[in-house]
Amino acid sequence: MQNIYDDPRFFAGYRELRDTGRGINEAIEQPALRGLLPVLAGLDVLDLGCGDGELARWCVEQGARRVVGVDLSNRMLALARERTAEGRRHTRIQYVRSALEQAAFAPASFDIVTSSFALHYVEDYAEMMRRVADWLRPGGTLVYSVEHPVVTAQVAKQGWVADHVGRRLFWALDDYADESIRHQRWFVDGVVKYHRTVASLVNDVLAAGLVLVRLEEPVPLPEAVRARVDLVDDRRRPPVLVLAAVKPQR
Repeated sequence: MQNIYDDPRFFAGYRELRDTGRGINEAIEQPALRGLLPVLAGLDVLDLGCGDGELARWCVEQGARRVVGVDLSNRMLALARERTAEGRRHTRIQYVRSALEQAAFAPASFDIVTSSFALHYVEDYAEMMRRVADWLRPGGTLVYSVEHPVVTAQVAKQGWVADHVGRRLFWALDDYADESIRHQRWFVDGVVKYHRTVASLVNDVLAAGLVLVRLEEPVPLPEAVRARVDLVDDRRRPPVLVLAAVKPQR
């Protein structure tokens, strides 16, 4: 179980990325994820891989009764507690330090389970889905985002193929069917992620007894590209996959 976010170099790079809004979270991923969540008023929410608590704070601003944020990183949780304490509703958020694979909650504890860009770090995704289904109340909703499988598929860092002047020609999709561990460089060497196909992501949700209600592959809108030209290539290949599923009523 990886704890790369406590690496000081990684943490500094990631924090700068998020604080400056240069990533895809604000422009692409979060609007899509939040758009699939139901009305949160009065609901209990579990946020897996909560990071600095941004999504948890947004949930209480939408009226969630209680939010539990789980993360393995001491650095991210310290930042989450610092930023959450600045708000008036911070008493409705509880932060728990745990690997997602080791988190333990009673059955039927939550109306919503959500996760932002965290489940591609989990080795046993099928087991994670079974545990999520157990934690959800009947009628409850799972909404999560992961790096899109066309991004995680690379065994070597092929990525964009460029011409002789550095102009990006196309995205090199390879090794898609090889569902296995991937070692990448992101701020530091040795970042571990797990590649799965879209079919596996969906089928393990179904095998856990949940019902798929929506699958999104969001890309930036044209107006977003006009505001941030660095997003133009994210319209050429999907950077993120967002899934929503519900637990059937008894």
